[in-house]
Amino acid sequence: MTLALAQFGACADKGANLAAIERFAQQAAKSGASMLFLPEYSMYYAKTNRQSLNIRAAEPLDGAFVTALGGIARRYGLWLAAGLYERADGLPYNTIVLLDDTGARRGCHRKQKLYDAFGCRESDECRAGDAPFSPVQTPAGRLGILTCFELRFPALAAAQKAAGADILYVPAGWAAGPNKLLHWRTLLCARAIENHMTVLGVDQSAPGCFIGHSAAFAPDGTTRGALGEGDGLLTITI
Repeated sequence: MTLALAQFGACADKGANLAAIERFAQQAAKSGASMLFLPEYSMYYAKTNRQSLNIRAAEPLDGAFVTALGGIARRYGLWLAAGLYERADGLPYNTIVLLDDTGARRGCHRKQKLYDAFGCRESDECRAGDAPFSPVQTPAGRLGILTCFELRFPALAAAQKAAGADILYVPAGWAAGPNKLLHWRTLLCARAIENHMTVLGVDQSAPGCFIGHSAAFAPDGTTRGALGEGDGLLTITI
């Protein structure tokens, strides 16, 4: 089973982000991948005025962005998972959507643990979800999801494993800062070893706000593949 992890830097132009996703989907399909995993904020990312701009950019789960993702999934015969701002009453949810290779929505995860740490307050620009993700059967096995900051909470990963997850997908916009690469790689590896499952960490690219360095870890902690800072596609076989 071949899986693809796409690392790129999303911007405030949804069309440009979708074009990048389609390019990665084409590459992933050529590599023989069955699933393509994308970062948090894949739909849209604004560097300033985030509260007002996030509200304006947010879309429902049946909106233009997810509809376009569905078209990409069908064209390239891939399952896709990507992040978006989901419209709500007031602040949007930070949501990850999972689509199958027909473009049908198979699940979504609304981030529960918002990044109110290290001097940041994600709760000023997003609202928290109120339920964990229910693992979904995919070509790679039962998939669990945690989003970015949730990686720092071991009980959340353990709960995904207890709910039946064989593989854990961690989409992120992992904020740059002192020792943040160390934290990212260590925590991905720890969650894999603790729960004896494959862990896929898919970050936004660097330089800038985020660190890049998307990586995949086997259940025994072995690194199955990793990227550097820039845009790129990582394919692994499990």
